[in-house]
Amino acid sequence: MTKPAKRTQKDKIGIYIKRQAWILFILIIVAWTIDTIWLHSELTVAKSTAIGALLSFLTQAVFAFFIFWYTGYRARQHIVSQLYRGQMAKWLLTVFGFALIFITVQPLSAPALFIGFMVMQISHSWMLWHIR
Repeated sequence: MTKPAKRTQKDKIGIYIKRQAWILFILIIVAWTIDTIWLHSELTVAKSTAIGALLSFLTQAVFAFFIFWYTGYRARQHIVSQLYRGQMAKWLLTVFGFALIFITVQPLSAPALFIGFMVMQISHSWMLWHIR
């Protein structure tokens, strides 16, 4: 009998990103279903929720990319600097993403946009709590 291979932190993050993609997909389907059956807003709510969730997903993926650019004990100084760069890139993308969405996407439901974003943020925090 062979031992299962030990998962590295990069592997765990890869699994986490796949799970986040599934949550994104499920959130879009739920928003579409609620919009179609109950709200009848010509998919404005579903579209807004999906855009907010996608913005959150993309900013988290960029952050993960920055953090795991370097790995290993010898790269610890680079990892710390990448943590700051990743956080800065994430926040800049979030601010400019929201600005771009509000300027270009019409019609838009702002509450649905923020709900989609926040659901993904909460799921991100919940998954990170489980990874640790």
